[in-house]
Amino acid sequence: MTQDRSNTVMHTPTSQQLLLWSGLLLVAFAWVFWDFLQRQVLFAIKQQADWGHTLIIPFIAGYFVWLCRGPLLEKPFHRAWFGIVILILGLAWYTLCALGPMALHHHNLMGFGVGASLVGIVLFLFGWRSMKYLWFPLLYLIIFGQTISDRMMEVVTFKLQDIASIGSYYGLSFFGLDVTRSGNTLDILYNGEIYPLNIAEACSGMRMLMAFFALGVAMAYTGLRHFWQRAILVLLAVPTAVFVNILRVMTLGILSIADSGFATGDFHTFVGTLWLIPAFLIYLGIVWLLKNIIIEEGTEAEDPNSTKGSFEFKQSTSIGFVLIIGLLATSAAGLQIGVQALNVYLHKNPVYPRQDLAVIPSTLGTWKSIGDDSRFDKAGVEALGTDLYLSRNYGSRVGANAKVQLHIAYYTGQIDAVPHVPDRCMVAGGFVPLTAEPVTVALDVGEASWLLDSDKELEGQPFPYVRKLNKVTGIEEVVYMPLGDFEIRTTEFSHPDLGDDRVIAGYFFVANGKTTAYPERIRLLAFDPSSKYAYYCKVQFTIRGNAQFSIDEFCTIVSDLSSELMPNIMACLPDWVEITKLETN
Repeated sequence: MTQDRSNTVMHTPTSQQLLLWSGLLLVAFAWVFWDFLQRQVLFAIKQQADWGHTLIIPFIAGYFVWLCRGPLLEKPFHRAWFGIVILILGLAWYTLCALGPMALHHHNLMGFGVGASLVGIVLFLFGWRSMKYLWFPLLYLIIFGQTISDRMMEVVTFKLQDIASIGSYYGLSFFGLDVTRSGNTLDILYNGEIYPLNIAEACSGMRMLMAFFALGVAMAYTGLRHFWQRAILVLLAVPTAVFVNILRVMTLGILSIADSGFATGDFHTFVGTLWLIPAFLIYLGIVWLLKNIIIEEGTEAEDPNSTKGSFEFKQSTSIGFVLIIGLLATSAAGLQIGVQALNVYLHKNPVYPRQDLAVIPSTLGTWKSIGDDSRFDKAGVEALGTDLYLSRNYGSRVGANAKVQLHIAYYTGQIDAVPHVPDRCMVAGGFVPLTAEPVTVALDVGEASWLLDSDKELEGQPFPYVRKLNKVTGIEEVVYMPLGDFEIRTTEFSHPDLGDDRVIAGYFFVANGKTTAYPERIRLLAFDPSSKYAYYCKVQFTIRGNAQFSIDEFCTIVSDLSSELMPNIMACLPDWVEITKLETN
């Protein structure tokens, strides 16, 4: 349908036409960016406490557009061809991240390509004038509508844990409780008993901070008129979230005195959710104060519907939508061809252990387990990031009298990860590292006795294997071992409660059939774009010794235990020889 306005032909599509073109555009957009969008939704669902708010961000952004619909529709839209340039650059960047170097295959880097493409589409279809009203909803959607990766959040989260622990320490002390603090662990002394409270990553306040930033920006945009008011409100999101999080931790500490179960499990999460109500009221109070600091006369708010209008375009609507949809569809098809040609997997399929880690024998050569296996509460599992783990103590019946704390954690199905290592986690527990950087040393896990299978290779290297008797079936089985040189990354720690004693913790990883001692190399092993499956397993040893206890002694003890332990660990982990067969089929 067309009409004449100032000697210019206007194109006014019907509602049915707009709905049809919008639907086709949405399908084409989802097709080309399906991997990113699917992963983002899964992040929001699986980590609701942290990123569940990202699911409602598109609706809030849509509401922002609805608020300015009057002036937006006041004049016809004039297509901006520069939008095509931005769209092509966004698609090119996304494709490079998906098919290019491993370092670029990152959720947020890919998200930048998605955001740039979205801006290009809007600019092309609706023109420069519309961006006066649409830039903010687009920016809000791009920034708050995606999960920020653990690698980017790690440093901030760690600092927030410190702030929460220090603030809670002073807050509980103010109320007359006898509290001691070691790192991010508080010990509350009450009636002669000690009630420990660990401020894990889940208690750092990061989830509350991100939600408050999104809320603060939304309230500033809709409820305040002046830029300085909006800036103050957004900036106050940080101290408000931190302050409320400290009150939440204090609440958990006080409740743990009545029942330790209050500081763990579902109630732990419930308290966090409950504190969001007063936090929101505090924020509303800040908005009220900012609104009433300056009382202006004769400043009635404009009605966004004061200007009525409909969707009118100066150029053919159909041609614009067809061009964009065609470009997106071509890019999606090209991406799929590139994925197949380069043998790249944008989504990693999970591969689970063949056996529960708990079946690792309690007796390993001269080593025997001490006590029961440790199990974490819900908050501990959330901080660890997996429920597939084993924490067990072993003691030697001959030779070394040291007690070795073994911790194994298994992760799968991810495309990126920040492994939990003692360098960071034990510092959070109050331990003080005695060296500036971890020391990596060679580890003897009995490789000299391993055999090589020349028929089973990975990247030209034959797989080593051992023969192990299955105690359940009584049949001797072949267990393939990981490729690579075994090393262990160690750190020495002291602690105020240990006196002159020290603790040495060391770890290494098994990832997609290979081994490494370096956390940063996990991406190269477990998240290789050419691999359809991804897993990695951290094996960690912790030993307490006297002031003379050295890393060399630590490695001698760990080597003796590991030579018995490794075949049993690998019998539980996926058989990578079989996995590689699945990938080639």
